[in-house]
Amino acid sequence: MKLTVFLGLLMSICLLPCVEAFGQSNEKKTCEFNIAGIWRTEATSDTNPVFYGFRPNGSVKVLGHVKDTMPQNFEVRAMAGYKLDDPAAPKRLEFTAMKGSGLFRPGTTTMEIIQYSDDSFITLHTESGTQIRWDRVQTRRYFLTFAARSDPAQPDGAAFAMWTKLDGRKTEIEALGVHLAGDSKGKTGPVFGLIPAQLYNEFATESDKKSDVMMRLEMTEAEFERSYKVFKTWEKYAQDRALPNRDPYLNGMEFLKGAAESLNQCDEKLKLHTIDGVTAAQNPQQQTLEYVRVMKKKNDDLHIPDRDFPTDWRPTVLRSN
Repeated sequence: MKLTVFLGLLMSICLLPCVEAFGQSNEKKTCEFNIAGIWRTEATSDTNPVFYGFRPNGSVKVLGHVKDTMPQNFEVRAMAGYKLDDPAAPKRLEFTAMKGSGLFRPGTTTMEIIQYSDDSFITLHTESGTQIRWDRVQTRRYFLTFAARSDPAQPDGAAFAMWTKLDGRKTEIEALGVHLAGDSKGKTGPVFGLIPAQLYNEFATESDKKSDVMMRLEMTEAEFERSYKVFKTWEKYAQDRALPNRDPYLNGMEFLKGAAESLNQCDEKLKLHTIDGVTAAQNPQQQTLEYVRVMKKKNDDLHIPDRDFPTDWRPTVLRSN
């Protein structure tokens, strides 16, 4: 395909018939916009396989699709700079040609952002009146699993959350919460921290054990980023030995609640479970395990069973016009 001038390509996109279908432009946003990632426009197709990779450092790449190549390895055809007037709640997007790149119109081109969400935004070029819809390309899939184990043979149990990321090549898992571990004297007891792979792998698939409960749900990229901040915050607490509570299960309770609540930051994704603070403090181990069980019951319609888990998923980035 002959690569056209970057902004010329954008301007060639048909005028959207009605922006109202995307939502009201004055709708209040409770979540920060995140432009980082790979995006497609309505001009992107099998015959025009051009994508745009926005990076947090203020550069944008024009990417060409190569058959059987993962989006992360697309061919870079050109680069430019970009700037948002307010990265968290933008109203204006500016593109600036980089020196030496003949594929971009010289100087700066400004577009108004008239609407945005986690996975889409619409720009308006004020000179031409052209509206362009941008859609985020799904280069990865994200899952959050709440898991608990209460073995009658042991006085304590495990309760944790695990983040799973698929990119079409490998599966990455990170898990944090309460589990049983031995100390330097050989004594076993509950601790809050990173969950050993042996344990979280046992919850990578559904279990028939009555002592086990798990709820696995899919997240958007933006939901993953918001929930993962909870993971990193509590991981640092554990590493720095600065956990807010002495009881591992009280820490586990606060951590699990924080992870769940992060998914409701923009709208209600989960039906949350509230536990009385006094009751939790009196029996933190039981209440922490119960929290996962009740959350699973309240949100069972969101649970992704093994039969629906996309183990062999690969990104599909092209579609015909």
